[in-house]
Amino acid sequence: MHSLAAAMLADIGGLLLLPIGLLALAFWVWMIVDCARHETGGTMLAWLLVILFAAIIAAPLYFFLRKLPRQRSRQFHLASQL
Repeated sequence: MHSLAAAMLADIGGLLLLPIGLLALAFWVWMIVDCARHETGGTMLAWLLVILFAAIIAAPLYFFLRKLPRQRSRQFHLASQL
């Protein structure tokens, strides 16, 4: 009986990891696309290589270091035009 409960818990754990993995994959692809669309030249190439090869760490780093400041700058610029 104990092994059945352990097997059920393992299945539940796997089911929980699947959506988390899919969300992480979608976030990773989103950061690659954002980098390709908004960065230029050597900066784009460097960020793309870093995001591709260090995905778990680099995608969130790109989000916080490049994407958020760019959005805040754009919002500030739009607000100052009013």
